[in-house]
Amino acid sequence: MRVRRGIMAVGITIALFGVPFATAEAASAQTPTEPVVSGVITGLHTFTLEPGETVLLGELLRPDAPFYFSYVPVTGIFTVKGVTTVTTGSTFLPLNRAKVQTTFTVVLP
Repeated sequence: MRVRRGIMAVGITIALFGVPFATAEAASAQTPTEPVVSGVITGLHTFTLEPGETVLLGELLRPDAPFYFSYVPVTGIFTVKGVTTVTTGSTFLPLNRAKVQTTFTVVLP
């Protein structure tokens, strides 16, 4: 009887630890890395992120620019000498903002 109660207690303890991890994983799968990121548009498909900001492959970004409502998917992320360059899968970046600090809203895919 003691062995059975001990096994049940261990099972309940493991289950209690499992619930927060499962909940955290599900929540992280539905939230973007950051609500907004900042960077400078450098070309048709690229922009550089500000230091310390991150995005993930597949996230959708919307440049916060006047009259601009398109979303661009993140298709590549490269860091060279501390500068992170993000490549997008579309040419929807507003080129009239090239070389200007731009804020991007991160949207769930």
